[in-house]
Amino acid sequence: MNPTTLIGILRARRWAIIATTIAALAAALLLILLTPKSYTAATDLLIDSRGLDPISGQAQPGRITGGYLATQTDIIRSRNVAIKVITDLRLTSHPAMLKAVKLTGDAIRDQRLILSFLAQGLGVTPKRDSSVLTISFKAQDPALAAQLANAFAQAYMITNLELRIEPAKQTSQWYNQQLTGLRNELIEKQNLLSTYQEEHNILASSDRLDLESAKLADLSSMLIAVQNERLNSQSRSDQIANTAANPKKGQLDTRGLDNPQVQNLAATLAQAQARLIEVARQVGENHPQYKQALSEVDTLKKQMDLMLELISGSLQSSVELSQAREEQLKIELARQKELVLQLSRNRNELTLLKQEADNAQAAYDAALARSAQSRLESQIATTDVAVLNSATPPARPTSPKPAITLVLACVAGLLLGTAIALGWEWFDPRIRHPLDLEQGLGLVLLAHIPATYNRANYRPRRGSAVLKEAKI
Repeated sequence: MNPTTLIGILRARRWAIIATTIAALAAALLLILLTPKSYTAATDLLIDSRGLDPISGQAQPGRITGGYLATQTDIIRSRNVAIKVITDLRLTSHPAMLKAVKLTGDAIRDQRLILSFLAQGLGVTPKRDSSVLTISFKAQDPALAAQLANAFAQAYMITNLELRIEPAKQTSQWYNQQLTGLRNELIEKQNLLSTYQEEHNILASSDRLDLESAKLADLSSMLIAVQNERLNSQSRSDQIANTAANPKKGQLDTRGLDNPQVQNLAATLAQAQARLIEVARQVGENHPQYKQALSEVDTLKKQMDLMLELISGSLQSSVELSQAREEQLKIELARQKELVLQLSRNRNELTLLKQEADNAQAAYDAALARSAQSRLESQIATTDVAVLNSATPPARPTSPKPAITLVLACVAGLLLGTAIALGWEWFDPRIRHPLDLEQGLGLVLLAHIPATYNRANYRPRRGSAVLKEAKI
């Protein structure tokens, strides 16, 4: 089908298209007259998207996400908010509601009917790229629509506040229950710490372990000094004893003896022995001078032996005293070591008890602070939602819309009429143009005689025409 044929069909069937369009307009006009007028009232709410905690002043990331407004939309549409609206406005006995909904007198059924009516008329629209929510309500009574829109806004604000403070109340109650146990645990830990300090005589202002450790170090130093003294005295005593036992091995080595008298006597003896040797070489051993020198040497040796005996006895006594002192110091050192170890164990246990007491104190302080914060949060009377524009009774109805309805009916009538015309042509085809004959018969049209008749007096029969055909 070419455009020329299509135009011919539409022109031939124009009365069907016109009749269909008129019928559609009549139906639309009838619908406009029969449809009751509905009015839509809207309330704009501003939601604080900064998400600041009113207690701590810190940002709450959950309130600045893109899904926060969608969540608030679901809250407004919730059954909880609708029941608050029913209760606040007393819709079961409201005159306008009695006109809008046919109540039965059954409380449960009437509540369901009202909830259904509220769900159908309620609309919640978040503004794009904004923190504004629009609550709209559609009803036949403009005053009722405005009243319900404002009621939904107030009920939503109350519900939003309840949803914020109810978890805080539960948290505060839980912390109050936990504080009793934490307080008892703290008292128990502090009592254990105090009892342990009293039992072991531990003062908080002194560190006995450091003092006893210093005393242990002093005892160790004293023991080392006494041992060195004993070894020195024993060495001198052994040296003297070896010399006295073997006098022929040589002269006494007195350099290790720290006695001035012994040193002087040893020097005198050495000089006397040197004179004796000199006299023996000069006059012989039978000469009186030799005997006198020999007698002097013997006397000096006796004095030396006596002096060494006295010194040996003194050294032996010193060794014995050093040994006794050493044994005593060993006993005291062992006792002091045990005391230091015990104090170290006591301090470790005391440190553990202090840590337990500090942890109990920290847990109690944290719970007390969180309980106070939760209690403040549960007493918050402000919300992050504010009414930007309250709803007012609309002056013009939102439905039906005559202009839009008639335009849509006209377009629908034209489309339906065109479809009817094409369908009619399908079942009752006509030749509207010479091209239709060529396409229908598959023959080439050589010529045609144009119509010269008067349309007012002559009506040609179907398919009448003078045609000449030729096969190519």
